[in-house]
Amino acid sequence: KASHDATGALSLVAVAQTALPFVASWFVTSPLTGVYDENSSGGNLIQDTLIQTAKGWALAIPLGCVLRGVLKGYAPPVPFVIVTMIATLVVLTVARLGYAVLRDFFLELVN
Repeated sequence: KASHDATGALSLVAVAQTALPFVASWFVTSPLTGVYDENSSGGNLIQDTLIQTAKGWALAIPLGCVLRGVLKGYAPPVPFVIVTMIATLVVLTVARLGYAVLRDFFLELVN
């Protein structure tokens, strides 16, 4: 649903409540998966970023689904899990790639 509210009304609180378990799981698991570690391999920036993001996504998003289920008191329906897995993969990949490219650009500009 566009609003994530039971009534169908636009509710930023409802959207935040839906996103909270996923954001929390991302930040809790990111130190374990090395999502924010420096790319020390010296390899391809895009490939390194994709690998780091995929490692974080593979742990954080399923954990977010479990956490959301615990908070809601029931297991999320399978379509919700599928849409969540696909949507978060796309959003995280685009955001992390954008950040990596801009960071690299500005570091080159400064140095």
